[in-house]
Amino acid sequence: MDSVLVAIGESLPIAVGLLLAAAPMVIIALLLVIKRPLGVVGAFLAGWVLGLTVVGGLVILLADLVMLGEEPAWWAAYLKIALGVVLLILAIRKWRARPGDDDEPSIPKWMAGADTVTAHQALAMAFLLASLNPKHVVLVIAGATVIADAASQILEQIVALAVFVVVASLGVAAPAIMSVALGERSGPMLARVEQWMIANNAVIMSVVLLVIGAILIGDGIASL
Repeated sequence: MDSVLVAIGESLPIAVGLLLAAAPMVIIALLLVIKRPLGVVGAFLAGWVLGLTVVGGLVILLADLVMLGEEPAWWAAYLKIALGVVLLILAIRKWRARPGDDDEPSIPKWMAGADTVTAHQALAMAFLLASLNPKHVVLVIAGATVIADAASQILEQIVALAVFVVVASLGVAAPAIMSVALGERSGPMLARVEQWMIANNAVIMSVVLLVIGAILIGDGIASL
């Protein structure tokens, strides 16, 4: 029990970071809630959860095979440092690519097609974005590495990964929850949130990637 609590506690900041760094996914969920049936939104959420779970599970499985009972897992410290450096690089790139004060924020063309996407397309889209998008993958690898390093029992790792995925998915699930809870009153509120997130997406992700990267580097150095 102590190990699973440690694993959850150490991976939780990364899960929160992934929740915030997944701002584009929240924007898509908002668009889907506004323009499509809730079933499509549910399919998108399912694809996102499945993608995170598959990547996290594979990383933990690989980590268990590499460790083979080794204590302590010295390689995990270097991996955390490497992942932290990657996140810092992504943060700098995202900050430099942010829109200027006079630029009009816009959403990618593939997001603009949210009004015609089907449930199957939403499921596939979310799975691919969760499992192949570089910044998402790096954060999931970081979280899964922390879990594998802190908990050695498979059941403990499964529980910690489940908590990680749930927390990381709260942002994507929030628009659907608000729509169900508030009904038609949620429309104007969700529209305002959508516009705010589109305008501040680059800044949000830059800050989150910077903070999580620094945390990973510091944790990795402390573990050496």
